[in-house]
Amino acid sequence: MTSGRELLLLAVSMPPHLKSIFTGDLFYLYCKDGSSGGTATWYFNNTALQKEQNRTMKIAPAGSKNSGSYKCEINGHKSDEFLVHVLEYVPTASLTIATGQPVMRKYSKVLLEIENETGLDGWSCIVTRGDKTMAVYLKLVDKSATSFVFETSALIVPETIYWCVKKNETYRSNQVILRTTEKEVTLEMDPFPAIVGETLTLTCLVWGTNDISKSVFYKHNSAPVSVKGSNYKITEITESTGGDYKCEATYRYKAQTIEASHKYDSDVQEVLVYASPVRAVLSDSMQCSCPTCSGPMTYSFYKQNGKSWKMVGQDQQPGSSGTYHCRAVLDYMRTLPSNSVHLDIYEEVQMRQTGDPKYETLNVARVKEGEYDTIQPETEGRKKTGCTYEALKKQDNKEEVYHTLGENVASEGGDGGYEALKKEGIQKAEYETLKTKSVEKKPGTRSEGGDGGYEALKKEGIQKAEYETLKTKSVEKKPGTRSEGGDGGYEALKKEGIQKAEYETLKTKSVEKKPGTGSEGGDGGYEALKKEGIQKAEYETLKTKQAEGRPGALSQLEIVAEIN
Repeated sequence: MTSGRELLLLAVSMPPHLKSIFTGDLFYLYCKDGSSGGTATWYFNNTALQKEQNRTMKIAPAGSKNSGSYKCEINGHKSDEFLVHVLEYVPTASLTIATGQPVMRKYSKVLLEIENETGLDGWSCIVTRGDKTMAVYLKLVDKSATSFVFETSALIVPETIYWCVKKNETYRSNQVILRTTEKEVTLEMDPFPAIVGETLTLTCLVWGTNDISKSVFYKHNSAPVSVKGSNYKITEITESTGGDYKCEATYRYKAQTIEASHKYDSDVQEVLVYASPVRAVLSDSMQCSCPTCSGPMTYSFYKQNGKSWKMVGQDQQPGSSGTYHCRAVLDYMRTLPSNSVHLDIYEEVQMRQTGDPKYETLNVARVKEGEYDTIQPETEGRKKTGCTYEALKKQDNKEEVYHTLGENVASEGGDGGYEALKKEGIQKAEYETLKTKSVEKKPGTRSEGGDGGYEALKKEGIQKAEYETLKTKSVEKKPGTRSEGGDGGYEALKKEGIQKAEYETLKTKSVEKKPGTGSEGGDGGYEALKKEGIQKAEYETLKTKQAEGRPGALSQLEIVAEIN
């Protein structure tokens, strides 16, 4: 009877029971027969595990290689099979350390953050200390919240495991393992198991100071590694990288008075390494795929936001510039994040249509030798608002100097004032025609001044001659008349260097508008030209031609000088 009772009580259990076991999980199997103490023999897929003689078997981190049947044997009696199936995915919810480290001082606390993309309504968390399990209820103020931060209870045992689940326990998060130490020096690592092929960083920390000059890392049955500072980086890790580690730190406190540095070591910590779960693949064209996934998968995209990643939206594609990765999702499990891809999205600029008044056409002619380009600021479909400037052709004379042409527009109409063109030391020089066209009347202005055409002044046979400035003064508008332009008053033309030559003042008087005519300008009355002491001189002819019946047009002055 006794042996039969013992046989009925012998069993393998997993407290707490994990309904779904994911890659990277840590769990324990217990062989119980109603008594305590003693040893047991474990079988995996009916093969005895000679190294496992304890009644408690630890499996960490879990991987697909751990899937199968487990039995235990005590005093020649075997238990029933206990089946374990490890999924090659990770849970849909994530649990991380918000404040604190994976290894904390005894009686310390940390802040944990649970995040689930579809909300946390109906979620709670579980904490396991040894073979004891308790529930942690989340006091959600907002039932639609997707993340929540909570504080752990005091860490009083060497190892504490937290994870969160939904009501039916099908949906859950990953585990977070917290360990304690009573030493000043601690060996820290990522709170999650390291993945084969990636990089692992071990850190030797000292409570109360960061002035660490040297750290030495030790692994069981391996040569120590000494580094400057506190970080030891291992690249391209393998499964053999895992194992028990500790570190020794050489450090000083800022307030210490002694010159000698402190040197102490940490507790031994287990570094967990496992084969990578299934990982999604993201192409340069933002196509997410999972070649090794089985079943109908959906895909979620995440955009990098500083050191974190934010989901773009359920079944939404990236729509702005940034760095992205993706995951394949199957109900209560998902893949690891894919490779990251940077996306640049440029705003499309619409091409302008022909005749769009908001754009001007710039026509640039080819420059020939001695010729300046013509600038024409007129655009198709737009009203002309400025002058058109003709090309200036440069002569072959090397000593030619072109003076400034200044155009001043009067507010009440009138011609511009032009600076003198001066030429010195050139015999038989000929000045080309300067034509100035007044700007057409601009809407909203009072100026209605006309064009003034000035023919060339030619002088032959005189050396070192200087011609004075011809100034044109606009006549102020006469009250009661329609003309706002007017004839100009011309100052005397003076010629120096010729004896007995005096030119009298030429005065032009405007005649009031003749009734019955369309002209709004007037004929000029001309006073006598008197010349004394000059023989064989012909008086210069002054011809005043009235402008055609254009409002505001100026008379044209043609001066023909003939000197024998």
